[in-house]
Amino acid sequence: MNVRTKHKTDRSRELGVRIVIAMAILLITVVSPFAVSATVVENRFVQLETARPSDSGIHRIGFTITDFSTDIGSIWFEYCQNDPIIGAACVPPTGFDASAVTLLSQSGETGFSIHANSDANNIILTRTATTPTQSDLVYELDDIINPSYTGTFYTRIRTHQSEDATGSYIQAGGVALSTAPEIDLETEVPPYLTFCSGVTITGLDCSTANNFFIDLGEFSEFSTTTASSQMLAATNAANGYTIRANGTTLTSGNNVIAALPVQNSSQIGVSQFGMNLRNNTSPDVGANPVGPGTASPRSNYNTVDQFRFVNNDAVAASPVATDTRKFTASYITNISSDQAPGVYATTISYIALANF
Repeated sequence: MNVRTKHKTDRSRELGVRIVIAMAILLITVVSPFAVSATVVENRFVQLETARPSDSGIHRIGFTITDFSTDIGSIWFEYCQNDPIIGAACVPPTGFDASAVTLLSQSGETGFSIHANSDANNIILTRTATTPTQSDLVYELDDIINPSYTGTFYTRIRTHQSEDATGSYIQAGGVALSTAPEIDLETEVPPYLTFCSGVTITGLDCSTANNFFIDLGEFSEFSTTTASSQMLAATNAANGYTIRANGTTLTSGNNVIAALPVQNSSQIGVSQFGMNLRNNTSPDVGANPVGPGTASPRSNYNTVDQFRFVNNDAVAASPVATDTRKFTASYITNISSDQAPGVYATTISYIALANF
């Protein structure tokens, strides 16, 4: 009896193991098809022209399809406030309205238009059902009004063989997006005027302006004495800037070397003092303006080999905002044989004023 009892127990255990194995196999058979399903559109995105609540603008929707075995006759974009899950009940986003939507552009699979069944939160694109050949699809939809609240909402995407988005879908997916309050950025560009002068300026760098004294040496009735200095200016003033030269001619006590009141050439043996802002050949002195700016010498100081000096004259200017420009002021001095001896000197101040 003991042996029979043991035999019955072993058969019961064997039967129980077989049932467990059968159940395990059955479960695998049921679950497996969901794991290999290929119904998801990939690389999904929705780009909003404006994310401000209640704003109207463009929604650029893109996705990638992987099923090329079934014709596509329609694409359904469904906007929901609650979640992106396909098949779940959809709560339309508060304030959202796509009833006046227009199709601006389409790429990838084309030939679509807005279907008449579209409404405030459902946009259906329709065409004659055609086998897809392109994987990356992008559609720009205009005149969509964003939800009136700040926060998340969703777009559900489905492709259909039918031309009115009815029946089962081919592939589908969801995208989360959101509205946000507008951020206003405001800044001010301050007005500026850059100006410097010196005997020399390296390149267009005011920090290199060097020296403010020129030794003219000894004058001679048989040759012209020359010298030069430089100045640099730039401004964002709408009406540009003006540079004026303030000072006197060369004097020694009561003795004066006459300044040129009008433009004239350098004349050896005649007492005269003058300047211009050009590269001269007679005598060989000076340089033309350089730099990306548009300022230029004023007409009285812009003729080669013609010189003048009048106190408070405008020597250079720009009528508009201008980038950096460097000018070289060329000075000439001649004396006559009866010029009184002495140490002659002058101080010339250059003043730049922005025309705001």
